[in-house]
Amino acid sequence: MNTITKVLLATTLVSASGFTFANDYKTTIEYRHEYRDGAKKHGDRIKAFLDTGKNIGFELDARYNNDQKDTMFDGMTMNGSEFSAFYYTKLNPNLVGIGGLSLDFTSDGLVYVPYARLNYRFDNGIRVQGRYKWKLWDYSMNNTAGEAYVSKIQQADFWLGYNTNDWDFQYEFQVWKEMESGALPQFDDKDTNYLHNFRLMYTYKTAEGTMWRPFIEVGNVSQSRYTDNRQTRYRTGIKYTW
Repeated sequence: MNTITKVLLATTLVSASGFTFANDYKTTIEYRHEYRDGAKKHGDRIKAFLDTGKNIGFELDARYNNDQKDTMFDGMTMNGSEFSAFYYTKLNPNLVGIGGLSLDFTSDGLVYVPYARLNYRFDNGIRVQGRYKWKLWDYSMNNTAGEAYVSKIQQADFWLGYNTNDWDFQYEFQVWKEMESGALPQFDDKDTNYLHNFRLMYTYKTAEGTMWRPFIEVGNVSQSRYTDNRQTRYRTGIKYTW
């Protein structure tokens, strides 16, 4: 079975499970393709968001990379998968608090990611969001000293968004720091890294109440752990919500 067939099969299974697992409140399937101009490589992600309507939600995604430069959907390998469960509650009419735990399965090992998030939406369509999380890596390899590799990363994510009619604009900033000595560097041979990302999304609502939301993103991300080279990341995708 080739990679594309596996991807399509996984999407079908996740979509079908959404009807039985979640109620009518919210179920979203997202597909996203990206290209990084420094590495000259393409990647893809399929994600499912399931909201039970009872203050509990789940997310599941699968990530794929192209091994060869400047190729799409050829020689794809799985780059990891992540499962997240979270609890959310409305603290006041405009503020939502979220707490959760993600398990990220990568080729280098399992990552445990506990996090807390606050979402605030103003009545004029502007929103601000913040998230704090730990990344606790259980690596299946050794460091340069031949010892079991340990990594503990603290990360802060911030979003500033604006929604008007069918259009949504969002700016995202992430910054993180490696807390363990002897761990791999994050960027420019140092223990910190960051990224910027801008997203433009359009919402089309059908007569049945479902939503199609195509989007594009442009981001600035690091290219190497050991140099100060950065690259532009281009993304395009679509979300379907019922």
